[in-house]
Amino acid sequence: MENVMNNTSKVFESHIRIQMIASLSVEDLTYKQMKEILGCTDGNMTTHTKKLIQEGFMEVRKEFVNNRPQTTYHLTDEGRTQFEEYVALLNKLVEEGKNAQKV
Repeated sequence: MENVMNNTSKVFESHIRIQMIASLSVEDLTYKQMKEILGCTDGNMTTHTKKLIQEGFMEVRKEFVNNRPQTTYHLTDEGRTQFEEYVALLNKLVEEGKNAQKV
């Protein structure tokens, strides 16, 4: 039997990136908000945001708010679609597991 998880994006191999995408699926977040949600270092934030931007999952907007720089992250349509497909796949696997236990 083919492992269906092999067909998912490598983006989903990191729990930090999954949490970033899940958070952004609700609303756009600033760097500060994202960092508070994730509880990770600046280095981890940089590494994972670069990967999500590179893969087309996320966009970044830099602007000044009250004369202070502010970075805001946005989940792209492609990122949202891939995340919804990933969640649907996980739900399907859970249901298949439940059904297999009933047999």
